[in-house]
Amino acid sequence: MPTLKTVVDGFVCQQTYDNATLGRLQFWVDQLGDKELSAISEDEVDAALIRLAERGKLRAGRGLATEPVGKPLAGSTLNRYVGQLASVFKYARRLRLLPRAHVPPTRGVEKAPENTQHDRYFRPEEVERLVKVARLIDSKWGRMEALIVLAYHTGLRKSNCLGLRWRDVDLDERTARVGKSKNGDPIYSALSQRVVGLLRKLPDKKPDDLVFPGRKGRPFDIRRLWVAVCAEANIQNRTFHSLRHGCGHALANAGTNQAVIMKIMCHRSFAASARYMHADANDKRDVIDRVFDHG
Repeated sequence: MPTLKTVVDGFVCQQTYDNATLGRLQFWVDQLGDKELSAISEDEVDAALIRLAERGKLRAGRGLATEPVGKPLAGSTLNRYVGQLASVFKYARRLRLLPRAHVPPTRGVEKAPENTQHDRYFRPEEVERLVKVARLIDSKWGRMEALIVLAYHTGLRKSNCLGLRWRDVDLDERTARVGKSKNGDPIYSALSQRVVGLLRKLPDKKPDDLVFPGRKGRPFDIRRLWVAVCAEANIQNRTFHSLRHGCGHALANAGTNQAVIMKIMCHRSFAASARYMHADANDKRDVIDRVFDHG
């Protein structure tokens, strides 16, 4: 079975490629070139992408760029790297170097979000408008303010937020257990001081109770309340998931390393990144404090 480098050497003979394409191919050769093509795993691709995100942009110039400039890569750029590797595997299948039924390791890699519409995430001042309105109009349920701030400060998905039970939350350690990695290890999200303060005010903290309960022990259906809060805050075309995107933007704007952002937001490649990044609970709390509890 040929190595990735051998296949790439043949791939580039098909036509003349620009330096950007050659640079992407060289990255994969540098990362995985000595491995047999059929032995490359999804986790190894994930891990290489973590290193790519850490490296960031390279200085442009004649020939292949090699010097990092300290700026993050756009999500669309990361996706092009994945697409480039996928094209190499497609080329190998065409040459019968791999079985036609072979599933390339790029198939299961989660695409990086691409900022195609700038209005689809919440800015800090917009979140504060939501919070003030929620505090005013949510007199019956009384938990919408805490839910909004939790989602924005952690980047958790709505299902993770609404599925939280008090046994998953440690207010003293400022962590929330939000799932498990591929190898069964628990995944923890760091909680800001503001989130902890709001959660402490909530009643009924029995371990098996939902933090955000609805009727008959089910998670609360926030749809009507969310629409009402957004309308009163004069915010349009945003979903609850936009709070997650807003968290990512806030962290990035504060200069947070992209690999740490992926861990804070419980990105799907957490299991792979955990082997190469060492942001523990204290590291994540420090980042959350710096971004969201700065005064």
